[in-house]
Amino acid sequence: MANADHLRGPNPWHPMSDPVDLKHLGKFIEECTEAASAAARCIIQGIDETEPTTNKNNREWLQEEIGDVLANAQLVIDHFKLNVTAINKRAARKREYLRRWHAGA
Repeated sequence: MANADHLRGPNPWHPMSDPVDLKHLGKFIEECTEAASAAARCIIQGIDETEPTTNKNNREWLQEEIGDVLANAQLVIDHFKLNVTAINKRAARKREYLRRWHAGA
C-alpha cells in the first residue's frame, strides 16, 4: 500500500476545457449512445421490425448509427492524433476473440 504522505495533491484530475476537444468527444459519446439505443431496439423488437414511433426499420437505424459512430471515431482519432496502428491492432485482436467467443470456442 502506498504511503499516504507521498501521494499527489488532493486533486489529480485536470478536466478538458478546450471547446473543440469537448465537442469532438461529446459528439462521439452522443453517437455511441444512439448506436446503443438502436441495438437495444433491435434486441427488444427484432432487427427487421419497424420502430413504432418513427416507422424506421430497425436494421436501417442500426446501420445509420454505426456509420455515425465510425465517422465520429475517425474524427476523434484525427483530432487527438491517436495511434491508428495501435487501434487497428486492438480491433483485430478483439474481432478474433469475439469470433471465437460467439462460436462458443
